[in-house]
Amino acid sequence: MTEIKERSILNKDGRGNKIIMLKKNQKIIYNLIKKYRIQFVRKKIDCEGKTLLDIGCQDLMFYDFIKNQYEVTLSDMVPQNKLIKKEDIQNLSFKDESFDIVLCQEVLEHVPDPVKAISELIRVTKKQLIITVPNEPFFTLFRFFIWEKEHLWSVTPKLLKYYLGEPEFETKFFFKRYYLGVWEFK
Repeated sequence: MTEIKERSILNKDGRGNKIIMLKKNQKIIYNLIKKYRIQFVRKKIDCEGKTLLDIGCQDLMFYDFIKNQYEVTLSDMVPQNKLIKKEDIQNLSFKDESFDIVLCQEVLEHVPDPVKAISELIRVTKKQLIITVPNEPFFTLFRFFIWEKEHLWSVTPKLLKYYLGEPEFETKFFFKRYYLGVWEFK
């Protein structure tokens, strides 16, 4: 009987109280993780670079920290701001080595072909490529039951190293839930 009541609450108008509560908690956690990630990434950005591509910057989370230091190009597949250019990470319109620095944060796990996306990131990067991805499958089982299933792939540090080589810097942060890799190109 309890299970039936539980289901009716969750399915009420497709947006039961428990689902709303989970989404609010998810947003709080996501914002906390974003702030934590910003601290890590800011310390690793090449201060000597002049041009920077922030790809997948849908919410402009990093823009305020970089807009005065670099000539910034913002791009996303689904722009939600007039500052952001519509771009497909798997087929970028930019010329080879267009940007001194390329930021790709929490994007690769969402695209149909992450290997093609990595190839495009390499192509447009002149000096430094910074990538963050969820460190899965660490929390995959938890996400399977609770969180939205937006990730198409589990892009692992091992996969990134296979296509990009060993990073100049790497770390796992926020309880090892996320991976940050920094690759330098000469």
